[in-house]
Parts: sequence; structure tokens; C-alpha cells
Amino acid sequence: MITVLPEAAVAVGEYVGEVFRDPRTQEEQTWDEIIAYTDVSRIGADRLNVDARGGPLAGGGTVDLRVLVRASAETLTQGYSHFAIVHVRDRNMPIAGRLFGTPIYGSETSWIGTYEDFVASRYERDYAAAPRAWLHPGVEVVVLMLNADSRRASRAFNAREVYDSLVVDRS
Repeated sequence: MITVLPEAAVAVGEYVGEVFRDPRTQEEQTWDEIIAYTDVSRIGADRLNVDARGGPLAGGGTVDLRVLVRASAETLTQGYSHFAIVHVRDRNMPIAGRLFGTPIYGSETSWIGTYEDFVASRYERDYAAAPRAWLHPGVEVVVLMLNADSRRASRAFNAREVYDSLVVDRS
């Protein structure tokens, strides 16, 4: 049985949808979230410290994507074309059977230049802390910014490609 909605109901539904439609572009919405959940500080001529966090419903993947968006945007803003993550530190607070757990500080010096390497790094960091549940997932990374002519750029993230693939204006 097919139900046909009267024209008036369809018109009202379209009107309600338009009233509650977010007038911001997809890129603006993404940036509002990125700014709210990340912090960046410059720690050298070619290095940044990017700190990303998430709430109880944000998993490690969401936090990692926030790191990549912020790192790519800052790299482009500073006039560089590529970046690599050279140090990773988790800032996870386990529930551990009580409301406030003690922070677990893991630290890993590395060269991460692909998304696959970053995901593998997260799984290794999560595995080391398992089976605890995370209340506030977070990660702090040191980003090395590179020019395209650097010999290490071939093993690094292309900032423009990362930014364009993660922050897309779909309006």
C-alpha cells in the first residue's frame, strides 16, 4: 500500500526543513567543530604542536581526523606544502571503574606520513591501554612542516590533498 501525502503536508515539511537548515556551508560547519576541539601552537620555525580532543561519543578516528584537518590547514597557512607527524602522545583519561581516572600518558616518536600509518599508530596506542573505556579521547602531536622540494616530502602528507579531501564544501 502506497501512502500519498497531501500537497499541503509536503509544503509544510519543506518549509520546516528550510527553517531548521543550517545556513553555514559544510566547510564553515567543519571549521567550527575543528576550532572548538583543537589547539595549535608553534614550537619552532617548521614545527607545530596540534592538540585534538573529543567527547565521550567521539572515537579515536574522529580525533585523528581533527588532527589531520588542523595540521593540513596550518601547514598551508604557514606557506608549506607537506607535513609529517613526528611525535604522538595520547591524552586519554580512563573511566577505570570510577568517575575520574588518572591520565595515561603514552609517548611515541615516529614518522607518520600517510593515513594508514596514523591509523596503525592509533591502534597500537589503543591496544596498549585496552581494555579501558575512554571518557575524553585526545591526542597531541608534533607536526613537521615541509616544502615540496624537501627530500622527505615524498614520505609526508600532501597538505592540500588532505585538506581538500577532509574539508569539502558540499553546498
